Amino acid sequence: MKKALARLLSALRIAGLALAFLLGLGAGVLSFYGRGLPSTKTLEDIRPKQGTKVFDRDTVLVYEFAEEHRIIVPLLRIPKVLVDATIAIEDRGFRRHWGIDAFGYFAAFKDWAFRGKRLRGASTITQQLARNLFLTQDRTISRKLAEAVLALKIERLYSKDQILELYFNQIYYGHGAYGAETAARLYFGKPVDSLTLSQAAMIAGLPRGPSVYSPYDKPEVCLRRRSLVLNAMADMGSITREQAERAKRDSLVLKPKELRLNDAPYYVEEIRKHLEARYGANAIYQGAMTVHSTLDLGLQRIANQASENWLCKLEDQYGFRVKKRDFKPPKAESDIAKTPYLQGALLAMNPRTGHVLAMIGGRDYLVSKFNRAVQGKRQAGSSFKPFVYTAAVDNGFSPGDVFVDAPIVIEDDGSGNPWYPGNYDGKFEGPISLRKALALSKNLVAVKLIQRVGPTSVISYARKMGIRTPLPAVLSLALGSADVTLFDMVSAYGVMANRGVRVDPVMILKVMDKNGRVLEENKPYAEEVLTPQSAFMITNMLESVINGGTGFAARSMGFTRPAAGKTGTTNDYTDNWFVGFTPDLVCGVWVGFDQKKTIAKGATG
Repeated sequence: MKKALARLLSALRIAGLALAFLLGLGAGVLSFYGRGLPSTKTLEDIRPKQGTKVFDRDTVLVYEFAEEHRIIVPLLRIPKVLVDATIAIEDRGFRRHWGIDAFGYFAAFKDWAFRGKRLRGASTITQQLARNLFLTQDRTISRKLAEAVLALKIERLYSKDQILELYFNQIYYGHGAYGAETAARLYFGKPVDSLTLSQAAMIAGLPRGPSVYSPYDKPEVCLRRRSLVLNAMADMGSITREQAERAKRDSLVLKPKELRLNDAPYYVEEIRKHLEARYGANAIYQGAMTVHSTLDLGLQRIANQASENWLCKLEDQYGFRVKKRDFKPPKAESDIAKTPYLQGALLAMNPRTGHVLAMIGGRDYLVSKFNRAVQGKRQAGSSFKPFVYTAAVDNGFSPGDVFVDAPIVIEDDGSGNPWYPGNYDGKFEGPISLRKALALSKNLVAVKLIQRVGPTSVISYARKMGIRTPLPAVLSLALGSADVTLFDMVSAYGVMANRGVRVDPVMILKVMDKNGRVLEENKPYAEEVLTPQSAFMITNMLESVINGGTGFAARSMGFTRPAAGKTGTTNDYTDNWFVGFTPDLVCGVWVGFDQKKTIAKGATG
């Protein structure tokens, strides 16, 4: 009698628990329908988050703006061994249940209600998908109920294969890899459909705890987890015991862990600013847009290496106290406005198309995000002189006209004080042609020339050629006393390279949405601002700078192609410039300290 009574009481307890569970589930359903569970319409259009991919001019991936880095693949690309491994370790009843594991759910609820244990387990593949798509990772009864409701709805809307495809593209596998394809490439350097049995088993074991089972950080724990997956596969019958044991003996050979490097961080940041201003941050990081840029990634990499090598050489040559390679930024500061070491910037552009091909805004984007190629405003020194000579040539002067290179006194420099301009080398040539004066960067001739054509005329030419910063109408403008940006200087020199036609710089060719619809397409705007004859004459004069003037160092390094350009150095040697061009490329370089201090006495562009 007592035994029968005990059995009855036990049955009543189980029935009560089941009733409580069902009531709780019902309450959860009612509660969550009222506060924000995704609608059926939302569930019918599930798409894993994808960021915005930026490609270079040759459709090489440069960078991806993404909260979750993933590569979407169809289920046909997911190998059977990975599907079997995942089902074996995560949800052996996947093909039979309708979204939730009722017995597992009941056990988890019982442990929570009567033993005070944390809610754990009992999550089917469909529930994991629901949680990863729409819910938090909190282990609460309300979240578990919401997870169950969503899983049931997903099972009604999608086939088992469709659920698997969503799962393998959505789930997190650790170290920034979302989706099986991304994980396969990260850990093994191969597409997912090339995974071996042991590799598939390792990847299948990661979603339960990507950091706990990390093959990079905890290889021994990862191997034990892999063995557990292989045993589960053998138990399920998808592989034999012999296959499982052979796979267990495979060494864990991983692709070396690497940082997500971006070869053109300053370029990419300029693209991000444009996209955010036009489409919003959410569209960038979740909208799956595609951006085709004008960047030449190969040229960018060459520029990166050449620039850093040269700056390191200068640091060693002049013995600077703080060198970039020795500098350790304060840990509290992730972005330093002014670095203490020598800085540099570079911009390369095709003058005919306006396509910006390469950009360097500084030596280390992680230390300083300030873009010295676009945002930096520095005195141009003698690199500004071509605008003075352009104004002169376009108004009747010729390269052969002779000026006297001799000391002069300007009674009023614009501020009411006398000004005594001089040449940077302290020497005077006497009578000298405009061609030679420009080649040798004679300051006094430039000052006399701006006196003849007028500062306002020089400003007018600089403006229509592309200089946008404020330019004071003073005689010292001829020597580059005004602040300019490297971006503007390269754009303006492009006019000379392009026979007098100004082409606005372009960094983005096309932006497309996730469906391939074109959102934006940029075609260069072109306008003739100089006569072809004037452009030819000033270009010919600037060739003399390279062939025998202040820019001859380029020839001494073995550069033999036809080229023109101009060096520039400020009076106190704080800024060094060179802007040069060939018929199909214009490139500008700036070197200096952020604090505007002297680089070295006598250092010239």
